[in-house]
Amino acid sequence: MAKIVFLLIVISFILLRCQSSNNSESNPSTTSINLTYAKKFKIKKTRNATILELLGDKNSEGVTATFVLYKNEKPLHTKNAYYVKIPVEKVASMSSIYTSMLLKLKCEASITGIDRIDYYTNLFIQKKVKANEIIELSNGAGIHLEKILMLKPDLLFTFGMGNPKNDLDEKLLKTGIPIAISIDHLEETPLARAEWIKFFACFFDKEKLADSLFKQSEKRYNYLKSLTKTVSIKPKVLTEIKYGDAWYIPSGNSYVAHLIKDAGGDYFWKDDNKTGSTPLSFETVYTKAKDCDIWLNLYNINSKKELKSYDERYELFKAYQNNQLYNNNKIQNTSGYSNYWETGIINPDDVLADLIAIFWPNILTNHSLKYYKKIE
Repeated sequence: MAKIVFLLIVISFILLRCQSSNNSESNPSTTSINLTYAKKFKIKKTRNATILELLGDKNSEGVTATFVLYKNEKPLHTKNAYYVKIPVEKVASMSSIYTSMLLKLKCEASITGIDRIDYYTNLFIQKKVKANEIIELSNGAGIHLEKILMLKPDLLFTFGMGNPKNDLDEKLLKTGIPIAISIDHLEETPLARAEWIKFFACFFDKEKLADSLFKQSEKRYNYLKSLTKTVSIKPKVLTEIKYGDAWYIPSGNSYVAHLIKDAGGDYFWKDDNKTGSTPLSFETVYTKAKDCDIWLNLYNINSKKELKSYDERYELFKAYQNNQLYNNNKIQNTSGYSNYWETGIINPDDVLADLIAIFWPNILTNHSLKYYKKIE
């Protein structure tokens, strides 16, 4: 009887050890990696994987997608996670911003597909597309599914709201190609968007490089920001022009509003606590901002005459009359696309330097504008 009891104890101990081992594999202890500004993704580390969590819901901090990145044996995390073996070797990038991130991380050899060459000023990408070494995957209205299937990328970077099942075409999901959705556009501040280089770096095992690059940009950005803290009378700043029937004004907690504030500008809608943009009528904008000192981001306009051709009422604004119009399209490709939308997001310190030089020419006396130009 004693032997039977002892045997049962041994068996129970073995079963408990096995159960403990299984639980350890499926729910290993995790360590969170600190992010300074970005709020829409998290990085966690386990013994054998990097876990990326997207927080794509605007109304909560819930996880909308999880990516488990592993080098050797595929770990067991959660049933609904997307598993990607790293470092990835063939990547399709459906935004020039993501491509610029990859180029900055020195992952250019991995780029095998992009959205459309019309969105690029980068000469390397242009050359590779012309040589058919990088394939265009967008047809304007959507994607070329057949081209993606032929390309067979290890990973496809695209944008959305954080939920692949809702953000993406069902046919694309059924291909089985791992898809990483970036929601950097939901971040509110320039440094938060720039910190997304850490998200992309995880797929290439280049987190140390991303951290180093971001710290350089962060240090310069904060230094430049400090230069305007003691300014007294700030220039009143207006942005954008009417598009169609509405004038889409960046809200007070938007990326643009934060840039203007950090550059020492007085933004007309700074007290609007919303994020993103708000559609307003011409009359509403004119009533509030007709006395603007500086007018920024005028679509793809290259001259005052061209601006006036869109709507003669633009000449009524003070900044128009005083020749204080600045557009973020200094460098454009043959399609009229500006490199601001390609690299400005990942170089917020350069954008901030441009704005400070525009607002306060006596502060950055030797600065040459990189993204902006004066509209004459």
